[in-house]
Amino acid sequence: MRRLIVLLAAAALALWITGEAISQQGDDEFSLPPVKLRPDRPSKAEPIPPTPPPEPAPAPEPAPLPAPEPAPVPAPAPAPLPAPEPAPVPAPEPAPLPAPEPAPLPAPEPAPLPAPEPAPFPAPEPAPLPTPEPAPVPVPAPAPLPAPKPAPAPAPAPLPAPEPITVTTPPAITEVPAAPPRPPKSEEIQAEAVEAQIEPEPETDFTGMQELGLVEEVARLRKAYGRSLLALKDYYLARGAQHKIEWVEQELKAFEATPKIRYLTIAEVVGPELKPLRRIAAADQLYKEGMDYKNYPAFPPAKKDYLKNALDKFQAIIEKYPESDKIDDAAFRLGEIYGGWYFEDSARAVQCYERCWQWDPETQYAARFNAAKIYEEKLKNRIKAVELYNAVLLKSNNPDEVNQARERIKALTGK
Repeated sequence: MRRLIVLLAAAALALWITGEAISQQGDDEFSLPPVKLRPDRPSKAEPIPPTPPPEPAPAPEPAPLPAPEPAPVPAPAPAPLPAPEPAPVPAPEPAPLPAPEPAPLPAPEPAPLPAPEPAPFPAPEPAPLPTPEPAPVPVPAPAPLPAPKPAPAPAPAPLPAPEPITVTTPPAITEVPAAPPRPPKSEEIQAEAVEAQIEPEPETDFTGMQELGLVEEVARLRKAYGRSLLALKDYYLARGAQHKIEWVEQELKAFEATPKIRYLTIAEVVGPELKPLRRIAAADQLYKEGMDYKNYPAFPPAKKDYLKNALDKFQAIIEKYPESDKIDDAAFRLGEIYGGWYFEDSARAVQCYERCWQWDPETQYAARFNAAKIYEEKLKNRIKAVELYNAVLLKSNNPDEVNQARERIKALTGK
């Protein structure tokens, strides 16, 4: 407590001396910059005897002036002190101090200053306490400035600018945490169990595939399926698996009983540009076998199976031997089978008849006459029928066909 009283007394004395000096030198050309006090730990000092309080004199504080630009001297910021009521300090009349001429100092760092000696008072010796700097202390020469105007209130000492507070923004959340998995429903479990029993099949790219390519792919898979069943049957026969042999035979019967639609015939595929150029022995053999199946004396439904074999023989001639002189013969026989009672495919029948006379314009088969009858009786196309009947009158060497064609023209046209 005694130390605090001594410190406060010394501070009041220094403020009073500074105020007197400023009041006497108010009209001087130069003024002293405000002194920054250096708070250090005070040392032991004798207490000052109390004296009656002096009359308070106004101590105007000059406005803060721009400091000269010497080299920056680091000065520690004063620690905040409690501001209790100052103790009464004796205030003798100090002798007026002459205003000295401050000499400019070239050095940026001023030399350490001696402690001030106030006239009637013993100088306190605490090193850390702020000591007044009287007139005789040399200071750097400031630039000529106008006389400071007294301020109505003491200006606070400039405080160091606070350091900017850096606010760290948390990183944006880019990934949303996944929701906890929910238990599967009974329907999903059942669907997964069904999919587990389905074997993956190699995918075929059908992009841009035309009718011919699609039909050929269907035919290829049919044949591969039938061959696979037969190979599986042979495998079970070799191992004596009787119950599995019965399964394969049951599936083979169902496969054979399923109608196999012929979406395209070979006559549609090859076009009308073929020509019978030469005799080929293999084509002649296929034609003979096809005629044997076609004319085999059998009753339904076995007869249809023989006709299917005949179709395969005639189509093989056109596909494998397009230069054979039997292609027009095979086309005519195909027309007869498709237009007969077992198949009744009128559209394919007239197409095969048409290929017959396109490939051989001088053919002696009744292709034009048979096609005209189908157009008249099955397809109900009277215009096309009359056209083909007229072609029979021009091309046929068979007098019976010519007479029948003339009668049909008269019946259809009235002429």
